[in-house]
Amino acid sequence: MRRDLYVPVPVDAERPEAWGADPLFLADAVWVPCYFTGWTSANHWGLTDQVFRSTVVKTAARVRSSNQQLLDNDYVVTHTSVSSLEWGLRREWLQNRRIAWADPARTVIDVLDDPRLAGGIRSAAEFLNVYVQEHEAQTLIGYGDTLGNRTVFKRLGLLVEGLGIGDHDLIEACLERLSQGYPLLDPTRQRQGMRSRRWKLIVNAVIEPVEPA
Repeated sequence: MRRDLYVPVPVDAERPEAWGADPLFLADAVWVPCYFTGWTSANHWGLTDQVFRSTVVKTAARVRSSNQQLLDNDYVVTHTSVSSLEWGLRREWLQNRRIAWADPARTVIDVLDDPRLAGGIRSAAEFLNVYVQEHEAQTLIGYGDTLGNRTVFKRLGLLVEGLGIGDHDLIEACLERLSQGYPLLDPTRQRQGMRSRRWKLIVNAVIEPVEPA
């Protein structure tokens, strides 16, 4: 698979080059230390029913390319700091390895930080909508503070207010944390859209019933 990393293959395998263990197991062996997030953890925690071919991995190891392949498995790999591996994670046994997952709140924060990990802001909004129905919404504020990217609060505030899924305290907490500048609501789409002065975002994606202020 990689230098000094091997996977045992049965002698009667018809396609030895395609033989491999669980894609999560392989990723954890190659990109340790790492954790699984984005649409991969959203599906794991029931925040979405969508099935994605690629596995999303954040790693403190060096990353040469974001789109990678191990055997027949596709991955979206992004770099993160070692300190980001110290919060918002849950570990579960997979064979003889303990792999790390972004917990539900960390999953939402990660995709609001980088909507590409959800396949775009619309999927991120879906994850958020399911999350607030089943979990404590205020946890998102604490996690957002820990992450330290205030654009997260812009996207979070606009979505919870526009979709009607957030209470007054959650919206006010987001408003108190806004920074200057107008980033894109969805960086996976073209830089075209209305400016929301309330949330300091370029709203370049329509998410019903969101109506920019």
